[in-house]
Amino acid sequence: MTKKHIHFIGICGVGMGALAVMFKEMGWRVTGSDKGFFPPISEHLKKAKIDFYPGWHPENIRSPQIVVVGNFISLKNPEYLEVVKKKLTIKSFPELVKKYIIKKNSIVVAGTYAKTTISAFLAHTLKEAKKGPSWFVGGIAPDLKNGAHCERGQWSITEGDEYSTARWDIRSKFLWYKPTHLILSSVIWDHVDIFPREKDYLDSFKKLIKLLPPQGKVLANLKKNKDNNLEKVLFLTNTEIIRYGKKQAINCNKDYSYEINSISVKKSHFTVYNQNKILGKFETKLFGEHVIENLTAGIAMCHIIGVELNKIQKATKNFHGVKRRLELKSSKKNIFIFDDLAHSPVKAKNSLNAIRLYFPEARIFAIYEPNVGNRTETSKKFYQQAFFSADFLIIPRLSKTKTNTGQEKRMNGEELAQIIKEKNKKNLRVFYFKIDDELVNFLETKTKPGDVIIFLGSHGFRGMIKQSVKQISLR
Repeated sequence: MTKKHIHFIGICGVGMGALAVMFKEMGWRVTGSDKGFFPPISEHLKKAKIDFYPGWHPENIRSPQIVVVGNFISLKNPEYLEVVKKKLTIKSFPELVKKYIIKKNSIVVAGTYAKTTISAFLAHTLKEAKKGPSWFVGGIAPDLKNGAHCERGQWSITEGDEYSTARWDIRSKFLWYKPTHLILSSVIWDHVDIFPREKDYLDSFKKLIKLLPPQGKVLANLKKNKDNNLEKVLFLTNTEIIRYGKKQAINCNKDYSYEINSISVKKSHFTVYNQNKILGKFETKLFGEHVIENLTAGIAMCHIIGVELNKIQKATKNFHGVKRRLELKSSKKNIFIFDDLAHSPVKAKNSLNAIRLYFPEARIFAIYEPNVGNRTETSKKFYQQAFFSADFLIIPRLSKTKTNTGQEKRMNGEELAQIIKEKNKKNLRVFYFKIDDELVNFLETKTKPGDVIIFLGSHGFRGMIKQSVKQISLR
């Protein structure tokens, strides 16, 4: 019997690669193409024995049953044009998630930040609790064999990304996922390349919350009303709203809160409360108060849907987090080097605050490269005090990106460094390095035992992290 064939145009994205592996596991023949391939996604695809190739080769497009087109793929892409010409079935990424992953009970994790960690934790916990969950997680989580998984159980956990579905469909991905249970971490304007007005960003979340059934549940963050957009979204639902947050901020019988008992580089202990009573004591190996907050959201949702407390506690203790989320790469010479996917000012601020909590006396060297949406004129205001917890801020040569006609002008590295210098504390020392080797040499010569280096951004830093670890360990 001939296997069904699915082809991915733009397979090297974390989400697309995860879906490709899932279809391989389901018995499909899987092929894919992209402009280039880099670890760890390329290694993940090779391990799954998926056939993929660099560049666009329309002659390779035979007659697959489904062609999946990534949302960064141009409508002028040669392979896409060949697929249209042959009138093959084209699917966007979220359409595929909806059909093969979403279940009767659909937990969607949405918000400006924390989506990947919370959804990975939920998938890990429900898997350990033998609930047979399906999931999609937009990152590499060591506790999950793959970021996408289709199972027979009645629960699904989906990372609800607000970014656009495809070049031909600007709706947010999360609008496909039919939530019955929704976790909302935040609604802070982001991705200004897709949402040029704050209203556009807010409207997408309003559409999401209106999808919930009356018998569903919304678990929403509470940060002393600092996130007004979140409150505007919550106002629109008739579904039950339950809050989570720090104990001092919570004062409602049905809500969940956390209190940190001890915190260290090796492990931290915290208590979670429900209805102002102790729900349980928990332990984590992960860094940061914001991570404990995220775990509390996952713990609360697991408790709401009936997972046994002892299983939640065990899963929390054994959860290894997600790659590139405050991932410790080295502590040699007593200099700590972290890698973090904080590609926006608000995410960078949260990560730096987390590092400062663990290293109150350290000098913090932050190397930051924003995503496309945070290089625009509109994004400048978001940088106000974003790097308050850092002592040194370094901007590398920014990765090249395409600018479409009519889009806002984007800042280069020097301009970004100047904006950050203007909008942050006066004693923050800001540098721009056009040459990668000079940046690495600066870190090698300026750091001393007790210092912390953290790379913040989504692009991978062209090998600078690995080189910094090597040079500092050998000095």
